[in-house]
Amino acid sequence: MAAVGLAVAANPVQAETTAPEAGTGPPEAGAIILPTGDEIRLTADGPFIAEPGAAGDAAFHTSREPDGDRLVVPVAAVPALAAGEFSLAQFNIDALTRLGVTDAREPGTAALLEAAEAEVSPQGGEPALVAVDFTALWPDGSAPDATFLRWIDVDTGEYMSEIVDGGSATLELAPGHYQMVPSMDRYEETATIAGVLDLHVDADPEPVVFDGAAAVPAGFALDRETEPQGFEYTAFSYLPGTQDGVQGGMFGGGEWDLQVVPTDFDPEGREVGMELRQEFTSPADAPEPYSYSLYGSHDEGIPADAVFRVRDEELARLDMDYDSMGVDAEMYRVNLAVHDVRTMSGYLDSGPVALPSERTEFYTADPHLSWSHVGVMGLGAEDGLSADVMHRSGALEPGSVTEIGWNQGPVTVGVDLAGAAYYLPRFYRWEDAELLLTNPSMHSSGSPDEAVNDYDLPGQTVLAQDGLGVNKSEYGGTLATELALVPAGRYTLYSESYRDVPWTDLGTASTAEWSFDTAPSGDDVALPVSVVDFDAEGIENGYADADAVQEVELDYATQPGAEQQVCTAMTFEVSYDDGATWTPVAIDRDGNHATAELVHPAGAEFVSVRFTAADEAGGTVAHSTIRSYGLR
Repeated sequence: MAAVGLAVAANPVQAETTAPEAGTGPPEAGAIILPTGDEIRLTADGPFIAEPGAAGDAAFHTSREPDGDRLVVPVAAVPALAAGEFSLAQFNIDALTRLGVTDAREPGTAALLEAAEAEVSPQGGEPALVAVDFTALWPDGSAPDATFLRWIDVDTGEYMSEIVDGGSATLELAPGHYQMVPSMDRYEETATIAGVLDLHVDADPEPVVFDGAAAVPAGFALDRETEPQGFEYTAFSYLPGTQDGVQGGMFGGGEWDLQVVPTDFDPEGREVGMELRQEFTSPADAPEPYSYSLYGSHDEGIPADAVFRVRDEELARLDMDYDSMGVDAEMYRVNLAVHDVRTMSGYLDSGPVALPSERTEFYTADPHLSWSHVGVMGLGAEDGLSADVMHRSGALEPGSVTEIGWNQGPVTVGVDLAGAAYYLPRFYRWEDAELLLTNPSMHSSGSPDEAVNDYDLPGQTVLAQDGLGVNKSEYGGTLATELALVPAGRYTLYSESYRDVPWTDLGTASTAEWSFDTAPSGDDVALPVSVVDFDAEGIENGYADADAVQEVELDYATQPGAEQQVCTAMTFEVSYDDGATWTPVAIDRDGNHATAELVHPAGAEFVSVRFTAADEAGGTVAHSTIRSYGLR
């Protein structure tokens, strides 16, 4: 972290700045590169989006340790793991995050993980072990390419895992009662067979055989013709009503043959079974595009028929209207289903959508299931300049129909997360992590229920107190400051961000400055910072009618999770020459809400906006956006 004493402008909002060049910077916050080169993009304390590397695979084995840590292992890496070239600890994305490792390929990472693992390993005497012969058989009686084993001692809760090259291994186990989740792969067939076994080990144990001859298909049967996209399955044995136990699964996309072996034992007071989440899209030649986002589970054993039969009328329907942001482009859609007990791992691919376009989307309706939606702009861009457009529909009702518009508001500065699953507040005094985090959305959306996260945009963010810099970053909005540098007091955060991307000609630059008070409290706190939320009628595909009188609405909005503030002052200005000159706009304000009318001058092509506001608690904000929307 930077020390106190950085030079900052006395009034940063008024300081003249020049847009820096977009360059290669540090890895995106929350992104981890696995030893194989595959990138896992983490959300804060939540799920992930997997981006296979050039040599990576489209599927990943997943597992959750008893302490909650997640293993994400590319299927292509399993032979190297079985040969001892990697350790499973190198794929523990939560352990890597705790250690501050962003690239697990760096020398010394394996030793660092082993040392951390040794610190928490149990000490003392070990019980006598016996040899247990394990064999996995493919349905034709041959050996699989590799087998991933996870097991738990039902009585003690001790958890172990092992990767086997082929299908045969000798396991060293203490006598006791175990439940095991095996999964075996055939790479060329892109096929996996999974299940749950119940083992009683005594001094003279019987051999264990996981026989694929008994396997049955797992999947969904639908009313319409579809093409598979992302999928995630988990086989598990848990204590009832919890996620405590053993589980293993796979996360991937496209055509993958998934089969499961039905269970043939009494779960004995445990929840044993499987869950499956899968995304489907309509065929490429469908006249009206559609998609399915589905979830199904069994917790009283894996049945002999593991196909979930789903009818359209049983599902919730979301009619998605995807606008462009001024430029015809493509947005890659992903969805997350959050179960209130059994949390799945990550966002699943739901295929690309053209901007502009419409798509009818069907979702599993379940009171225990909450849905979040993300559209990724600029996925795979060489310069790393991408953005996530976020929506959340929550728990859905069977047979319900909801219309959702994307990219239909002006570009503006925001502090909302649109209810996105697992994200931390944008201004957060995080006592547990000893950090003050700031991550305002410098190019967000004025649409209700929509928020935008941009990544790696050039600019700067400066935290200051009494005119002296406390910390600084070279990115727009994003800054993490050690709390040791942030004692009780009043602070100013200034941020500027520049965007030059092929998927929009809007929101080319934004600035913002907040003043706020913060002090140690012992609790994690969402700071009561605010913005002027801005929405304008008649915007379609990023542009409005230049000749129409335009109604606009302004709302003083405090970030969710913080103590809501009452506005005492607000101003609004517009520019039609990219911020060279500004014109005040009269507003009609009643408390936190205001309205105004815009009459655009002849020949104007873009509308830029600037706001100031203050609240009863003394908080202030000033923010501007160049080319908030266009005129035609």
